[in-house]
Amino acid sequence: MNRESIERRLLEGLERIRRHPFITKAYSQSLTKEHGQRWIMCAGRESKSFVAILKNLASWCTNPKTREILLANLADELGNGKPEDAHYQHYLQLLDALNIPRANFYSYSERAGIRLALSLAYNISLSKREACALGYLLINEAITPITYGAAKSAITYYYPNLKTTFFDLHVTIDDLHVKKLFEAVDELPPSSEDELLFGIDVGERGMAVLIDEAYGIFDHCLDIPKIDPKVGCF
Repeated sequence: MNRESIERRLLEGLERIRRHPFITKAYSQSLTKEHGQRWIMCAGRESKSFVAILKNLASWCTNPKTREILLANLADELGNGKPEDAHYQHYLQLLDALNIPRANFYSYSERAGIRLALSLAYNISLSKREACALGYLLINEAITPITYGAAKSAITYYYPNLKTTFFDLHVTIDDLHVKKLFEAVDELPPSSEDELLFGIDVGERGMAVLIDEAYGIFDHCLDIPKIDPKVGCF
């Protein structure tokens, strides 16, 4: 397994995400308030699903060390025995701090971006393709400083008095997860490198379409027209 090529692919994916207009405009504080709020709706949904994703992965992982790493990650997601510290709850608590009704989160109309992001995650988690799944997890966790830093910049611009550890806490936790995931990568056979790199690419696409939705890309056509067999191709 070529660690250098893995890190290079990871950094390339992170750099593309860093150039996404949602990210660049968030750091320049030129997004609207609604953009930042929508990011919470999208990222919160991904967080809520992540528990099931990790459970699925741990259910079929056969490597003892990798399974231990996945279960430790799962324990973090669930709050390490404190339900109020479960990561999904952090999003709801952030909404409370912003005086945004939780009902807005539950009633949010999902577009294609978050639906595709979650579909990719669930399918990867049930694929029994260990290297691909680890690649997906690697970039998913490594992307946190970029996306959470951007969201923090965008949201605090409109809420300057916000007092929260939400953003920095998740960056710190996910940095530790990345280190542990590289330990799991070391358990893979060298022949699985291409599959691992593919998983990194899939994870990048999943995060990109989630950010696309937060940015409003999917607001203009909610229902794709069905193919009419009576209409010719030309």
